[in-house]
Amino acid sequence: MAKAKKLTVFERGRIELHKQGLSQRAIAAEVGRSKTVILHFLKDPQGYGTKKSSGRPKKISPALSRRIRMAVRQDTGQSSSQIKAITGADCSPITIRRHL
Repeated sequence: MAKAKKLTVFERGRIELHKQGLSQRAIAAEVGRSKTVILHFLKDPQGYGTKKSSGRPKKISPALSRRIRMAVRQDTGQSSSQIKAITGADCSPITIRRHL
């Protein structure tokens, strides 16, 4: 399921209608977003949209990925162990093979 775009500054301003007594459902209809989005924003306006992504961190950084690809372009006949030694990767040769 794809993530929806975060509320814009304009939409956040429109949600302030809650202070004037409008219900969450009415604000959602006015802004054009779901009432759940409105509820989450009203619960914690400062913390809205700041949740860290979950999951395991990547073993191969973008910079290391570029170094691996560059090493492969220079000599395509290298093994993953040789690529690991050339790039100074801090991961197993299997991880490098998986990345390629």
